[in-house]
Amino acid sequence: MRIDQPYGRRFDEELSDTEPKRKYYIACEGKKTEYQYFKGLLEARNELGISSLIEVIPIKHTQGTNSHPLTIIKETHEVIGNCEVFSPDLDTVCILVDRDAKSFLSHQFDKAVTLCQLYNFRFVVSNPCMEIWLLFHFTDLTAYDKQAILENTKTGDRTMTEIVLKNDFLHGSYNKTRIHFTRDFLPHVWTAIKNARKYSLAIDELKNSLGTNIGLLVEEILSQEWRLY
Repeated sequence: MRIDQPYGRRFDEELSDTEPKRKYYIACEGKKTEYQYFKGLLEARNELGISSLIEVIPIKHTQGTNSHPLTIIKETHEVIGNCEVFSPDLDTVCILVDRDAKSFLSHQFDKAVTLCQLYNFRFVVSNPCMEIWLLFHFTDLTAYDKQAILENTKTGDRTMTEIVLKNDFLHGSYNKTRIHFTRDFLPHVWTAIKNARKYSLAIDELKNSLGTNIGLLVEEILSQEWRLY
């Protein structure tokens, strides 16, 4: 894995007053939706009122590397250990994963929790997957079968959450690696935060229950300015 360019600005771009006082390093499973979402979030910095002193920096896979959550955690630990600008007192490392019970087994989930605690990483989990967070931008799911959403079975090459998102809210178009943040999600970020709070947020609950704690991370990024002075 490697540390990539910060979202929302170039490495060589000078800040007007000072270097960012807080950085969020995010590591996700593969080249997936989470990276696209946070890229859009930071590119909408002005619209959302995100402080100029906040940076979100992706830690991405090199070609051919394993994207299992346990591998992500271990490789991220190595990358951060070699990062000269990382400040453990100010910065946060976030591991974003889907709670896919078929490939991310119960004992592996427990191991991931233990490692994140050991390394002081923030464990950000979506159960069943990232699409639950995207759905919260439009609905609190009261009109849907929540158990079916949690099971998230596939029809063809699409999961249930992908189908609901695509057909009910995105006018028949959804690509996991090319989301349209500004058009589809930017107007509804605070709605998503509110809806996510109606479901599980704690890591021990997210192991088996519907929900995501991505909203807590997003809300923190949006609300940081008053904490930085």
